[in-house]
Amino acid sequence: MTPRATLHAAGALGFVAACGAASLGDLAADVPLWLAWLALGALPLLVGLARGRPPAQTLRIVLFWALLIRLPLLLGTEPTLSDDVFRYVWEGRLVAAGLDPYDLAPSAPALSGLAVDAAEWAHVNHKDLPAIYPPAAQWVFAVLAAIRPSPLVFRGAMVLFDLVLIAALGALAVGRGKDPRAVVLYAWHPLVAVEVASSGHYEPLALLPLVAGLLAWDRARRGALPWLLWGVAIASKYVGGAAGWFAARELVRERDPWRAVVGLLISGLLALSFAAPFFFDGTAPIGSLSTFVQHWGHNGSVHALLTPLIGYHPARGVVAAAFLGWAGWLTWRGGDPARSFLQLFVGLVVLSPVVHPWYGLWLIALLPLFPSVPLLVFSVLLPLSYLAWTAQAAGGAWLAPAWVPWLEYGLPLALFVLVRGVRRGR
Repeated sequence: MTPRATLHAAGALGFVAACGAASLGDLAADVPLWLAWLALGALPLLVGLARGRPPAQTLRIVLFWALLIRLPLLLGTEPTLSDDVFRYVWEGRLVAAGLDPYDLAPSAPALSGLAVDAAEWAHVNHKDLPAIYPPAAQWVFAVLAAIRPSPLVFRGAMVLFDLVLIAALGALAVGRGKDPRAVVLYAWHPLVAVEVASSGHYEPLALLPLVAGLLAWDRARRGALPWLLWGVAIASKYVGGAAGWFAARELVRERDPWRAVVGLLISGLLALSFAAPFFFDGTAPIGSLSTFVQHWGHNGSVHALLTPLIGYHPARGVVAAAFLGWAGWLTWRGGDPARSFLQLFVGLVVLSPVVHPWYGLWLIALLPLFPSVPLLVFSVLLPLSYLAWTAQAAGGAWLAPAWVPWLEYGLPLALFVLVRGVRRGR
């Protein structure tokens, strides 16, 4: 087969797998079967590791099949693996009505009248907690809710954001001299397709300004555009602004600290501008963020290992200190902001007490720039944590089997050690 035919065949296989998953309707009702379809959908990712001359119009082919892979999941499934999209709709409804979701939890008596007419309210999670999503995300939720407060509209919008993100990743990869077929590692990844098109997670909305900022940095690193985009990234999901921090570190290394300070100020002030309207009532737009940081836990690795030894909350302190040390070391070392961000997020995933499958999208998005077999395997194994739905359906707690994290984290770690050993041997 020619490279072009191979690319189309791989995309078609991804589409078949997506159709198979969509035929289940409720993905949470039969997670093992869905995981089988996901495994089939992961096979086309191998073309993202191909070498040699890429076919003409590779990015158009990648985008074409990326859209087709998402459509059956968007139109044929409901958001059953995660209920976050209902929260997006509810909070967008509040902001569109001029209310502050950071001050008012869904169960607040003042919102009882609004809840009666809101179809999504019954599905909103953690009704006793106010909003956690950052201000820029809230404004987008408000615009979508003003159009139509429907999970399908929100999911469709996230698919559109995702397609724009894929185009930006393609431009970034090509600009760095990478094989454009590597974009398949994100564009056709079955976990990405499910988390965006079926569950409606807003990761593409937050990833887009991060990636666009990296693209602007590569093209004109002395301009203001990268910092403006990273300001939007901060206000969309706080971690997205870390790329700007590493870019500032590069400017300091190049003996241009003044430009680094100005850039960080631009990003910070723009992020604050999104948050400013929520300050008018005298409270910061923090919501339940502190609750999440202090108490949330699910599918962790290092934290889960430390908890039986030193206790749940002391373990959180240890992993937090370790992550700060990791971030400090990456800052001291310096280097490409994209690579540093990827390494920072790897550390975050390893050390975080809570690792949901959709967090993996932040790793997968940078795989086209830095292909890594261990990270790719990890991203494919992450959905195993959804076996918690199977355990719950059998009458147990919403908790994945004990072997899941050992395979989920252990196999990629073993591959990483093996790859490092082979490289050192060479």
